Amino acid sequence: MTASRVAPQILTITLNPALDVTTSVGHLAPVRKLRCEAPQYEAGGGGVNVSRAIRELGGESRAFIATGGGMEGRYRKLVRESGLNVRYWHVEGELRFSLTVIDRGAGQHYRFVLPGPEFAAEQVDGLLSSIMRAMPSGCRFVVGSGSLPPGMPVDFYGRLARLVHERGAFFILDTHGAPLRAALEQRVFVVRINAIEANELARLASISSVTLPGLARQLIERYPIDALLVGNGAEGTLLTTADAQCQVRPPKVEVVSGVGAGDSFLGAFTLALQRDWSMKDALRYGVAAAASAVGTDIAHLCDRDATDRYFRIIRDEGEGAEFRPAT
Repeated sequence: MTASRVAPQILTITLNPALDVTTSVGHLAPVRKLRCEAPQYEAGGGGVNVSRAIRELGGESRAFIATGGGMEGRYRKLVRESGLNVRYWHVEGELRFSLTVIDRGAGQHYRFVLPGPEFAAEQVDGLLSSIMRAMPSGCRFVVGSGSLPPGMPVDFYGRLARLVHERGAFFILDTHGAPLRAALEQRVFVVRINAIEANELARLASISSVTLPGLARQLIERYPIDALLVGNGAEGTLLTTADAQCQVRPPKVEVVSGVGAGDSFLGAFTLALQRDWSMKDALRYGVAAAASAVGTDIAHLCDRDATDRYFRIIRDEGEGAEFRPAT
């Protein structure tokens, strides 16, 4: 596949990519040597996965990836084979890899994630400038997804959000911990978290609520964000804006693996906004993509046909959230 010649309106950011390795064994056991099946390799990292999901769903994006080390060549080859439109930033140090081992006997999987290369603080300004140059002409959405590498200032996503806002684009963030808390002090268009992270944010902000919808409303009032997405497993995803709230539950599917569901959701949600769908329909599309991902093998993201099928049958609950970003 070749990349579209039309400048994409979405830029994804991956600062801590990983070479994802997936294998399986008959049964996990300590001490003894375990014979694994042939591994599968994927170019991973939050933003890269979001771009891959967008492409699977028929859209285009540009992926900005910070990578380096001895495994960089293999990683770039996998990215090239996926057909993504890419801009690279070279870093010193070894690209991390993550290992997923499936225990066939128990029907469980185990994920081992190594840290990325140490990032030099003096590189931050140059990195931010490179990201701004990587924004395509007419770029409307910038997606920051995934963890920050060791040594990266925790306010990096916040600084990026401010620059994106100054360029007239919308910043969408999916991260956790200190980088998330620092970014929330800046203008962020959409923030995606899970229910555990929502409760943690509420505790730190001295917010108390007996319900997740009430907590989400208070978080929207506390932080300068336009929309908050809170994923809650089988209960679906709750969307909250200043004047509306909507929850979409996924269809019943046989869960093979939850790996990749979040990135599939974010890719579908962002693509729907880029297509000028309503916020509510973007939410439904994201939930549909996540549902299609949990029904696939562990190394795969969403499936376009399944996503379209689930989108047609999903119903929403709540006030509607008919909210669109300005063009």
